[in-house]
Amino acid sequence: MPRVLVLGAINQDEIVRVHRQPAPGETVVARSVETHAGGKGANQAAAAAGEGVAVQMIGAVGDDAAGTRQLEALSALGVDASMVRRVIGTPTGRAFISVSDDGENSIVVMLGANAFVSPATLNGAESPEVVVGQTEVGTPPVEALGRFAVERGARLVLNNAPVVPLSAALLAVADPLVVNIHEAHDMLGSTASSATDPLALVADLRRSSRARSVVVTLGGDGCVVSDADGERHVAAVKAERVLDTTGAGDAFVGALAAGLARGATLDDAVHTASAAASAVVALHGARAVPGTMASTA
Repeated sequence: MPRVLVLGAINQDEIVRVHRQPAPGETVVARSVETHAGGKGANQAAAAAGEGVAVQMIGAVGDDAAGTRQLEALSALGVDASMVRRVIGTPTGRAFISVSDDGENSIVVMLGANAFVSPATLNGAESPEVVVGQTEVGTPPVEALGRFAVERGARLVLNNAPVVPLSAALLAVADPLVVNIHEAHDMLGSTASSATDPLALVADLRRSSRARSVVVTLGGDGCVVSDADGERHVAAVKAERVLDTTGAGDAFVGALAAGLARGATLDDAVHTASAAASAVVALHGARAVPGTMASTA
């Protein structure tokens, strides 16, 4: 079975449903409060497992009840969580998310045990076809993941979210570098040549980062891809409805990694990823796949 290794954050998501997002200084009344399994890394691992590949998760949770629930939620999906570290005396990471009626969200993250993910966390990891990293756990472990990928001959899917400075050596082995359009502008500084043209944007980002390939997601407008074959637009898979966009990006990255691990071309893997993202936005929660933890308060 193709193998994917994911290094990243594991959180407990606290989600409040609101009619609209509050303006600065404004108070709005929530309709409900929910608790879900989350964290960018764990969400991506869950999405990859949902595509039928073997997935190993590298990360950290606290020695609290929330940490136990996160590990149980991953295991229920078939994700190998045996190398997730339990950090004594530290709470599991939390994400506080408000979701409005139009599906848009705002997120505040408390790292908790995720701050203890380090390069040493990779010691003993299996050799996969694809490794996935994102920057919610900070730069050092992701830089180590790039070196790990080179050493093991694995393909690196790098999600620079949230955007942080990354070394030229790490970016050079990303295949692909995946960011949304806002993150792409952050990385480039919104240069005039690409400010309004997504194809120019993805081309500029590949030239600037020197990544082997780049994918920039555009929400409901699909995504743009740049690699040695040039730039092209890949249409989105239309969602049945849009209830919650919180987990769309993570579902995209996880499904993309799974497709690449199975030997798909980048364009075919992107299409699979778009379908996964479309399915997630039609459901509540950042990790809207069967078997995840979800309780309503």
